[in-house]
Amino acid sequence: MAYNIKSTGFPPTFINQYVIEQLKLFGILSGYEQMTPIFPTSPTNIEDVFKNYIGAPGVPDPILIQYERLARFRPSPFYRNKREQLVYYLYCTDLSKIHDSSRIILSALDREDSAGQDINSFCAGVSTDSLPFNVFFHSVRVYQSDETRDVMNPNSARTVYINKLIIEYDYHTKDINITLPDGSTAPLYD
Repeated sequence: MAYNIKSTGFPPTFINQYVIEQLKLFGILSGYEQMTPIFPTSPTNIEDVFKNYIGAPGVPDPILIQYERLARFRPSPFYRNKREQLVYYLYCTDLSKIHDSSRIILSALDREDSAGQDINSFCAGVSTDSLPFNVFFHSVRVYQSDETRDVMNPNSARTVYINKLIIEYDYHTKDINITLPDGSTAPLYD
């Protein structure tokens, strides 16, 4: 029997979608219809990543966010209750856009259980069969780990400002049914 990897819980997908929507509401991500500004950390030169965005129609001084998922200790002995962190690295050639984006992310996510409820409501509305919303967020907090000036990239060909945010969240996985090859359904976790 083959399972679909998208049926496993991966909270960064939902938090990232919610953050993108919040940045769009404030006009930070206008013109990003064909591109996603949030992507996983990989061993890459940020200049190479910027090349894909610079010159795109309607995207002056793009804001790019790399993320890394960090699994942390469980807040309770029950195996489905989890605590994780996302580390966001915000990159932009416009310092004010970095500050504005950080303020929007902090305002949207640093609200404990209220932020969890908002993410749950948003994701329930955008969930699809190919990407089921199979986690439930309890609370979300945000920390700024470094000053913007302390993490600037001095080797960059253009002045690239960087800010680093840590998003910590508590959640649990939800039971979902998956469709088996014979057309019947079964719970993902037995």
